[in-house]
Amino acid sequence: RHSGRGKREVLHTMSGYGSSSDNKETIHLVDEKHEIDWKPKRRNRARNRRALLVVCLAIVVVALIVAAVVVGTTVGSRSSGSTADGPWLNVRLPSNIQPLTYDLSLSVDLGKFTVQGIVTIAALVQAATPYIIVHALDMDISSAIVSTGTVSERFFYNENQFYVIAMNEALPAGKAITIKLNFNYNLTSGLSGFYRSSYNTISGTTAYLATTQFEPTDARRAFPCFDEPAFKANFTIHVTHDCHYTAVSNMPVSSISGDPTCAAGNSVTTNFQTSVKMSTYLVAFIVSQFQYINGSTGGSSPVKVRVWSNPDVLNKTSLALKVGVESLNFYNSYYGIPYPLEKQDFFAIPDFSAGAMENWGLITYRETALLYDNTTGPVSSKQRVAVVIAHELAHQWFGDLVTMEWWDGLWLNEGFATFMEYLGVNNSFPEWNLLDQFFTDVNQVAMLQDGLNETHPIIQAASTPAEINALFDSISYEKGGSVIRMLRDWMGEENFRQGIQLYLRTYAYQNAATDMLWQSLQQYSTSNISSIMDTWTKQMGYPVVTVKRTSPTIASVSQERFFFLKPNGAIAPSPYNYIWLIPFKFITSQSAHPTSQLISTRQSDVIQWSIGQGWIKANVQQMGFYRVNYDLDNWESLTAYLKTNNWTLLSALDRAGLVDDAFALSSAGLLSTTIAFNLSTYLLQETEYVPWVAALTWINIFADRLSLTPIYGQYQRYVLSLLVSVSNQYTLYNSSGSLTDVQNLLRASVIGAAFRYGNTAVTQAAAVLFQYWKNNNTILDPNIKAVVYSAGIALGTEDDWNFMWNKFLAETDPYEKRLYINALAQSTQPWILNRYLAYSLSDNVRSQDTLSLIQAVSSTVNGRYLAWYFVRNNWSVLLSRYGTGSFSLTNLIHVVTKAFSTELELNEVEVFFDTNPDAGSGTRAVLQAIESIKANIQWVNNNQNGLGTWLNWWNTH
Repeated sequence: RHSGRGKREVLHTMSGYGSSSDNKETIHLVDEKHEIDWKPKRRNRARNRRALLVVCLAIVVVALIVAAVVVGTTVGSRSSGSTADGPWLNVRLPSNIQPLTYDLSLSVDLGKFTVQGIVTIAALVQAATPYIIVHALDMDISSAIVSTGTVSERFFYNENQFYVIAMNEALPAGKAITIKLNFNYNLTSGLSGFYRSSYNTISGTTAYLATTQFEPTDARRAFPCFDEPAFKANFTIHVTHDCHYTAVSNMPVSSISGDPTCAAGNSVTTNFQTSVKMSTYLVAFIVSQFQYINGSTGGSSPVKVRVWSNPDVLNKTSLALKVGVESLNFYNSYYGIPYPLEKQDFFAIPDFSAGAMENWGLITYRETALLYDNTTGPVSSKQRVAVVIAHELAHQWFGDLVTMEWWDGLWLNEGFATFMEYLGVNNSFPEWNLLDQFFTDVNQVAMLQDGLNETHPIIQAASTPAEINALFDSISYEKGGSVIRMLRDWMGEENFRQGIQLYLRTYAYQNAATDMLWQSLQQYSTSNISSIMDTWTKQMGYPVVTVKRTSPTIASVSQERFFFLKPNGAIAPSPYNYIWLIPFKFITSQSAHPTSQLISTRQSDVIQWSIGQGWIKANVQQMGFYRVNYDLDNWESLTAYLKTNNWTLLSALDRAGLVDDAFALSSAGLLSTTIAFNLSTYLLQETEYVPWVAALTWINIFADRLSLTPIYGQYQRYVLSLLVSVSNQYTLYNSSGSLTDVQNLLRASVIGAAFRYGNTAVTQAAAVLFQYWKNNNTILDPNIKAVVYSAGIALGTEDDWNFMWNKFLAETDPYEKRLYINALAQSTQPWILNRYLAYSLSDNVRSQDTLSLIQAVSSTVNGRYLAWYFVRNNWSVLLSRYGTGSFSLTNLIHVVTKAFSTELELNEVEVFFDTNPDAGSGTRAVLQAIESIKANIQWVNNNQNGLGTWLNWWNTH
């Protein structure tokens, strides 16, 4: 870490590159060949004192002469309390200097975990300035040389993570300059910047690698730079490392200096080709002993694709290579712009904070997001690997080729990649019907968060690193992807695609804002794209559309903002007064052909219902990001139709949407809970995956709220009754090979639900399979392993728990380790769970997995409060580790508090966060958690009695 806080040192500075520090010149106080005898004989002591005085005077004279020629530069740090004023007080970089190229040399020592670096930045002065300001964090900078002018002072301004170089005179506009900085720091295990990771080999040794994670604001931890997305530049990178290791970066290797065979020494330098123009957060470099498999794309300019991992798990990389090659081919065609680099590398990183990172040409992944074992991996893991790879490759165009101007446009990167990943995977695996799964994977998730008052618009102002990290949430990702999907459906696929291609061609290698995307799409639409989409991106929340029959052939359509909990006071103002321009489509019981119109007012829109009988179903195929409520007669008509088990007019997506809307409206107090639960009983006949996932999402939410109430037993019986038919079809004993991938997904979901809600037969049978696996080391069906492991621990002994814990410690397969983490949380013994929580902060659990372990414990009734108390007692440690991350702390806060539904729990959460107001990037998550607890309390208070009556009726009929 930077050690210069509060200190100021005298350093050499020259106006050009001939400085003594760069030529390794040293002023020696004592000539080594004529060392002064500091212990003279007694009779010479006085004479020696005089000689020493002369030497000292000579040194002073020399120093004064040097000072006259070389202006001394002070370096230290300043704080926000400093009286000095300057552009460093603004959290954003000034725009007066534009970097053009970086020449970056790094010397990496994976024995001592140190990095020595030199970066030379060629830049253009765009407006006269006496200051050069770059980002730098957690490093020492030993020298700073500017090719023009004289440096008078340099210092860190830590509040904004700046390193400031002050010049004696202002640099003139139009001047080309170079800035050369020498720096060093330690490779830590902090999961950001340039950091170290490790893994245990099969032989039992620990191997290390050095890797990067820069998005959004951590390139500054690896080298001094202009660390904002609009400061694009070309990068030439050189990495010096042990010859037994391999260095990889964004671009292909241009040469290797030294002997890579290690015959002539232990150190080599890998030099890389100069990069395309890109932002600092996309720069990446890795030093490792990984191995790879490779393939290439088709076409006249094939791209080499390599998938790297530690050698012991290289056999799990074939799926990633297949999806990588196929997705690149698909995007090349879809975007109409060939992938611009010669190669694409994928790296499976053992310690990684997010799921993956789209570094241009060098994508890094958490191991569970890249590695897949065809023999032992479930379909869910296979889908996750495919989707994450397609997401990151979509970024190579949306994000890398065209980058948002500032982080308030993050959704242009993440929303598009979230949508495009489904198109990419659908190309490789059309049998998965992944475009249908978008609704439950993405749309439903976003609506749960965006239905709160404590949400934010898609385009959201952010300045500080904590504010920027907080934007990496369901609004930027899932809501962003959902509104893109809605727009594509409204425009039509071909028009949408042509607009996207125009956008990418127009702004390639540049930065863009949301309005620029709308302008490109506008060229291929007769609708006013900006007017429509601004209402979805510049105001928070989403509407609930209410459809009511007003005459035999006409229905009224009104809209209002949807809230799970209606705010007591004023809500944040909106530039559109919370009125959305809604692409509205509906079908009726007489016609499955959709009717479309744009809903643009709060109350006065009407739709023509040519035959005003039967039912109407709006938001066809759930393409719109809104909910729909109906009058009572229509809800009853829809419910009756669903129970006919003759669903020719309602697709699986439409059925999923009806369940989702009914339960959500019930949760918000906009629909009778008994109407919603009565509709849900049609699930007795449902056999499709997406409607079941949509339903189970809400079944689990209500279970959390009711788990400590007197009616929970009745609620369990209701859930198990819905599962009877589908559970008989999909059992523990089905052969995965006899089912399609989607059927195996449904099978895993319903068996998991049967276990959670107390199906004794399923739980005991799974526990028997666990014991057989434990005692005989048998191979389990990969799609039921999660339930088998969980049941074995839930019904097992301490010996069973210890057995699985030891399996976890020894396991090298990342997905299997994740299964163990979740299953170990199923113990019913509080003392075992407390011990398990304590393990989460030990060296036995990777930092990336700590929060997953805590969240797994908190998701059980037995562990809920233990996890909450553990988080409270260890908050300072967790905040220090994860407080600046993009997802970690936010997810922890949401999960640990999601089941709270009493005033006592609410008070505990409020008091704790009042006492500990610093939540880092999880600040908004705290407000959302408190609002969600209040919504839970309100729902239980309003519905417990009525729902209890309905459940009693249902369970006795």
